[in-house]
Amino acid sequence: MAQLQGNDCRFVLVGTSHSGNLGATARAMLTMGLDELVLVAPECAVDEQALAMSAGARDMLAAARHQAELTHAVADAQLCLGLTARPRRDGVPALTPRQAAAMIAGESGPVAVLFGRERTGLTNDELACCHRLVHIPANPDYPALNLAAAVQIMAYEIFIALAERQGDNGQPAPTREAAATLATGAHLEGLHRQIELLADHSGYASRAPREVMLRRLRNLINRARPTTDEVDLLRGILKRVLP
Repeated sequence: MAQLQGNDCRFVLVGTSHSGNLGATARAMLTMGLDELVLVAPECAVDEQALAMSAGARDMLAAARHQAELTHAVADAQLCLGLTARPRRDGVPALTPRQAAAMIAGESGPVAVLFGRERTGLTNDELACCHRLVHIPANPDYPALNLAAAVQIMAYEIFIALAERQGDNGQPAPTREAAATLATGAHLEGLHRQIELLADHSGYASRAPREVMLRRLRNLINRARPTTDEVDLLRGILKRVLP
């Protein structure tokens, strides 16, 4: 079974409202060799319907971690991907599931894949936690892909990408240079907060819609995927500038 070696790939469900989707997600993940599920502020419980839909993945569903805040669920993630219904956001095209899976397979640190609410998806603030966004192309006349189906598609693509990277001995192919440790979600949040303070202190935030400007700055930094040393460098400079 293809699995990530030396790191983890967790699927994070945010604000799920239908318990059956919890069970269907666990089943879809386990079928494709993924077993780390995180539930952020679910609006439903792991009930009999969830257990029934999970089939043979009941133990995995029971072991799912619960978090009240998304930032806690992705604090240690070096790569965070968020599913979105839009093929482009803020002028940046989203990855396809296949492109995203290839990116995940090349990682050497923790990975988080975010799925939003059944009706409204992920909020702008939640998407701002992501390094990249992922869009599943569908029939434009009927793009009614449900949560469990989206999970299955992503899990399948990750399974295939991991299998293709494994050699004859079942070991993963070499990944990115380990010496350059990428900043985690928690590390980046500290930088984002300092930039926000600088924008307010300088008065620049008053020149444009504040939330839009801050989101664009977040997107810029997240896409760059800086290392911990690079983030520390920027934070050191900002600390000298800020009062």
